[in-house]
Amino acid sequence: MKSRHIMVLIAMCGLAAASIGVTVNTAGVFYAPIAEDLGIGRGSVALAITILSIIASLIGMVVPKIIKENNLKILIIAACVMMVGGTLGYTICNAIWQIYAFSVIRGIGTGIISFVTITMILNYWFLAKHGLITSLAMAFSGVPGVILSPVFSKVIANSGWRQGFVMVAIATLVCILPSILFPISIRPETSGIKPYGYEEFMKAKDEGQVLQLTGTRAVFNFANPKFILAVIVTIASSVVSAVPQHFPGYATSIGFAAEVGALMLSVSMAFNIISKLATGVMTDRFGAYKTVMIMAAVNITAIVLLLFFRQAWALYAGAGMFATTFAVGAVGIAMIAGYLFGMDYYPTVYPILSFVGGASNAAAATLVGTLYDATGTYTVNFWLALGCQIILIAALTAACSIRKHERHSGIESV
Repeated sequence: MKSRHIMVLIAMCGLAAASIGVTVNTAGVFYAPIAEDLGIGRGSVALAITILSIIASLIGMVVPKIIKENNLKILIIAACVMMVGGTLGYTICNAIWQIYAFSVIRGIGTGIISFVTITMILNYWFLAKHGLITSLAMAFSGVPGVILSPVFSKVIANSGWRQGFVMVAIATLVCILPSILFPISIRPETSGIKPYGYEEFMKAKDEGQVLQLTGTRAVFNFANPKFILAVIVTIASSVVSAVPQHFPGYATSIGFAAEVGALMLSVSMAFNIISKLATGVMTDRFGAYKTVMIMAAVNITAIVLLLFFRQAWALYAGAGMFATTFAVGAVGIAMIAGYLFGMDYYPTVYPILSFVGGASNAAAATLVGTLYDATGTYTVNFWLALGCQIILIAALTAACSIRKHERHSGIESV
């Protein structure tokens, strides 16, 4: 692996940390303080992340069409300005509608540098150990949650939530800087470099081990049952992944101190990193289907712990195991898209799945808060997550069964 490959990987890790880690995965520590200060429900505050995520997902759908070699740096800089500026804009807000307005600005910037851009660039630069490389980059979306959630929580406690967002803006800038300063490109050939693992990939392709499309069937059919099932899997996974942001609120709602909830979020983010790395390694070794099934089973175990045990150890263990949902959303869905549809379809399918996932997660983030406001408990949300995991398992099994048995002329089996 050459130094340029390493710089691209570092830059993508930074984008993942900024777009998801800092922007979304630390948001939970702000819900209660903002709600109390503005005199509104937590669901109303969580709606800000819903708006941000939906805008980001919409932008992600058009990223493959607008991002080019000659405007890559310009778009990254523009995204940085919008994300940092929008975050600082929160500090002057005295009404929730103002926070929503700045969330739109943050969402546009986030969409430009989020998972669609990251995975697209990684697909071009890394052909070998693709699962591991992708999971490594995505794992950095959890790093800020581990390191910064307690920091932000302490700043909020000492100086208020507005000062906390100043720290968020600084962290966002630091994470994006490598992609601005490093000489990265969309395709390695632009820099006169071969993708990592190029020789192994070409050998596998010559041996017929790479999924390819031929003839007129290369036009994607959105009515494909596999695609519909993949959308269902994505929605189910995204709803589940909205729950951890409410761990701080959940802990206080059952009588624990706010520090316990903040630590739950930190534990979840720590295992977010571990589970994403494990997902990449396991995908390279066992395949996407078996890996996602294992992660779903671990998540179900976490739900049981959080539902039926009220001891601190169970909260921490459940929070850590629950993090497998992030691995499925960030790494598993991308790997499933590649397995079900091949890399030829990937630029068409994955942006749509990313949008569906982002929109579903955004809606679920508000739903979790709203259900709490309506019922006074987070228990119903854990039952919702359990139901979604059952749906995910069934839909993914059906999709992979179709993929395994299809033998029509337009697709060659892997």
